[in-house]
Order: sequence, then C-alpha cells, then structure tokens
Amino acid sequence: MILRAALLLSLLGSGVTAAAQAAAPVTASPGTLEISLAYSADRTNGVVGGCGCFWMDGGKAEAVANFTREWSAVAELAGEHANNINSAGESLGLVSYLFGPRYSFRNRSRLVPFAQALVGGVHGFDALFPGPAGSAPNPDAFAFAAGGGLNVRLSRRFALRLIQAGYEQTHLPNDGNNRQNHLRISAGVIFRFGQNH
Repeated sequence: MILRAALLLSLLGSGVTAAAQAAAPVTASPGTLEISLAYSADRTNGVVGGCGCFWMDGGKAEAVANFTREWSAVAELAGEHANNINSAGESLGLVSYLFGPRYSFRNRSRLVPFAQALVGGVHGFDALFPGPAGSAPNPDAFAFAAGGGLNVRLSRRFALRLIQAGYEQTHLPNDGNNRQNHLRISAGVIFRFGQNH
C-alpha cells in the first residue's frame, strides 16, 4: 500500500513540470466550485493504550465552494478499508463525512498550499466495536480532522493535489477510551467549475 501511494505521487509529480509550464496562472474567484477525487491512506491505531497500528486504504471526494480568494467551505466524504489487520484475520471499514473551512495561500504561483479544520462523523463497518452494552456492528460516532496540503494548477479547469496530510480523531466504541488516532495522506485530481480570473 505504501508502494502504491509512492507510485501515485511519482506519477502525479512527473506530469506537473511540463503541464505547469504551459498553464497560465489562475486564481479561484468567489463562486468557483472545485471537486476533487483522491486516493487516501490512513495509518490508525487498533488497541487502547498502545499503537497496534495498521494501514487502511481507500479514496475520498471533496466539494469546495470558494467564497473569497482565500476562504472556502469544504465537504469531504472518505472511505478506507483494511483486511487481515496485523495478520489477525480481522477487517475494518470506515466512512467519514466532514465539513469545515479551508484557507488557501493564493498568489501568482501555480502552487497553492492550504490548511483546513473539519468536523463531522464516522461510520464503522465490517468489524465489531466493543462497548459497555455489548458489541455494535455498524456504529456512528463523532470525528474531526485538521491538516493541509498542496495543489498545483495545470489549467483554468484542472489541478493536481500533490499531497494532503492531516490528523483525524474518531470516537468509535473500543471498550476503552473510545478514541482512535489517524494519520491520513492523500493525492489526486481537482476539477474547477465556475468563474476564474
């Protein structure tokens, strides 16, 4: 899975130089809508009081509505899954739905770094989640995430998400502190709709 993520990043990066040289600088204007699709990898912990860490992989989609050149609202839907966790024969699936603000550091450069903070929920499946009242097969819980990334504009309508990384905390039942820590990394493509200047 790490090899897949590295390969994806190298493929995305190889086309950036040539395409970016031909593209005209463009900035998002109010009313612009961006849709992104990305591969995501999630490093998470499986036990209370220790790491027991493992990787999950999947994908995510974002809708971003730009209100100013810098500020936008983000809606994110992500799903990751792992099989045979730590060779124990167990699986885990998560779907998160998060919303919040994003600040983009825009200038005349084609590189657009950003930072964001999102809140919402997570749905667990394909596992049993132990709690005081017994195990729940498909629980829903609170989640929040914070992080940032780097986009590269290739044209007026198309960009690449070179890297996005962040911390996410979920609160699914685990018969302990009901808290899981996640390091999420993703890369993908961005489509822009609406006015540009």
